[in-house]
Amino acid sequence: MTGKIIAIKLHKMKNGILGVQNNPEIQDKLRAFGYTPERIAEGKELLDKTSQLMTVQVEEYSDQYLATGELGKLWTAAYSSYMITLKVLRVAFNGQPELLQRFNATGKRNKSLSGWLRDAGILYNNLLKSPESLSVIAGFGYSVERLQQESQAVDEVENLHIKQLSEKSAAQQATLERDKAFDELCKWYGDFRAIARIALYNKPQLLEALGIVKK
Repeated sequence: MTGKIIAIKLHKMKNGILGVQNNPEIQDKLRAFGYTPERIAEGKELLDKTSQLMTVQVEEYSDQYLATGELGKLWTAAYSSYMITLKVLRVAFNGQPELLQRFNATGKRNKSLSGWLRDAGILYNNLLKSPESLSVIAGFGYSVERLQQESQAVDEVENLHIKQLSEKSAAQQATLERDKAFDELCKWYGDFRAIARIALYNKPQLLEALGIVKK
């Protein structure tokens, strides 16, 4: 069930519950069928809990979407720099397959984020550990500082990826908690609505005040 549908249902339930609490005549009618003010208050508590969890769920997904957007931008920039460096390495170390293998600079590139993080990590880590290779690549405009900056960008992508996964997990957990509370509220309200139709059978205008249609 989408958040929009849940929000609509919550609004209807809120009208029904508050309608009872604000109308002494309806309270008297329902009290005869076991729906005391205390029992109605239980429904209000379930409503408030569900509404609060829904707000939390929306916030968690907002955080996830924000992290995902930031990750996409950062990855795009870091990937572009990496691919340029990779192509330069293939020129600089042409004819030295053992070095290209050490830098994981042969074959096709991984398209997944996790695969790219592995490829990029191997390239920059091994390149920065090799003074001889750094000396060669310097002749192609690559200083140690430039390579360190690109390596740091890879680390930032990885850190943001971890954050994005954490936000995703939190959003999923918030959804489970919201849905559980909503199910409890729906069960309570379903019974309440059925009894309200009985208690107010001869008072359709009062049913309408609760947003309940007479059957």
